[in-house]
Amino acid sequence: MGINLKVIKNRKFVSLWISQLLSQLTINMLSFLILVRLYEQTGSSIATSLLWISYTIPALIVGPFAAALVDWIDRRKTLMITNFLQATIVLIYAFVSGRHIIFLPYALVFTYSFLNQFYVPAEAATLPSVVEKKDLPEVNGLFFLTQQASLMLGFGLSGILVKLVGFKVSAIIAAVNLFIAFISVSFLPKQKSRKIIFSKDIEDQITKFFKEIVEGYRFIKDNSNILSPFLLLLVLQVLLSVILVSLPVIATQIVKVKANDSGLLIVTPASIGAVAATLSITKMLKGRVRKKNVIEGALALLSLNLIAILFIQFIEGPFKIFASLILFATIGYLFVTSLIPSITFLQEQTPGGLMGRVFGNFWFLASLATLFPVILSGTIADILGADSIILILSFILLTIFVLSKVYNKISI
Repeated sequence: MGINLKVIKNRKFVSLWISQLLSQLTINMLSFLILVRLYEQTGSSIATSLLWISYTIPALIVGPFAAALVDWIDRRKTLMITNFLQATIVLIYAFVSGRHIIFLPYALVFTYSFLNQFYVPAEAATLPSVVEKKDLPEVNGLFFLTQQASLMLGFGLSGILVKLVGFKVSAIIAAVNLFIAFISVSFLPKQKSRKIIFSKDIEDQITKFFKEIVEGYRFIKDNSNILSPFLLLLVLQVLLSVILVSLPVIATQIVKVKANDSGLLIVTPASIGAVAATLSITKMLKGRVRKKNVIEGALALLSLNLIAILFIQFIEGPFKIFASLILFATIGYLFVTSLIPSITFLQEQTPGGLMGRVFGNFWFLASLATLFPVILSGTIADILGADSIILILSFILLTIFVLSKVYNKISI
């Protein structure tokens, strides 16, 4: 997946992209900081799972209404206001977080997500006005990859930051990121807004939102070459969500380190592996290698590497840390190796006019799909331990590999 240099040289696009990167980086930094703090305070995986739910609920409830409003509000102002308000609430939280009020983290994440429901559709609606139509497919793919990369980078960076400067300063750095994002989108051109007639226009737009979700669903369902990579991306997103909310319990029960060290010893090597995969897999896909073979190989090896993680707890001495770093770096590499070919194939098979609808469907369904598995994983981790979570994830990946081998006839 290559990006046209002309797109990167486009200052308007870069302003929007910087805002997306910093916004995503911030929420993931905060997620890690708060996940670890909650686990240290409660010792419960359910408490950390509820944090993820706090972020997801606004996407399901407010998302359709917010998406309906973006055509009638100046999108540049919407991006600026949401970034500014998010920066403000994060900064306030940084100074009051020491009070150990249990509902504060949930309130912060819920409010941040609420504001994000206006930011994300405004960002998506602005994109076509800052890049040429022919560049939209690869730019959509770049935004998707940025979202995934920000997740890994945000978690990994927070683990290092919190060790170096502590929780409060790390949260202040996250707020500064959002202020920079606010400045970045201020350089975007003004976006024309339409006159709004609340009684009719809002109702029409909400209807349009769900109509496009249904149309996108039908298009995906009726095209096996779209459905297969779409479902795989959906499953990978759910599995990633489960792993991320389980990080503290994986660190303490399997790697046998403090929850605070999970960013440094788990996410950082996984992120390095992910970067390595991004560089190598792009070159590999330019050759004649089948994407389907790459994906299947990555899924099978990913399943085996997850099983291998379970044996870390039985290793003693310095070799344990070395083995952990290697295994988690390999997992990051294999995860991205299965991710990029799936995204690339989805882009290749989706007509340009439906690209936004397909990816829009993905994020809406991903939010919906993560709710139950994340809560369930928290419950399982509290009752049966982290080993059970790892075994279940490994089994799911192995099942997908087998089904792909036996039933999948698409020519990727």
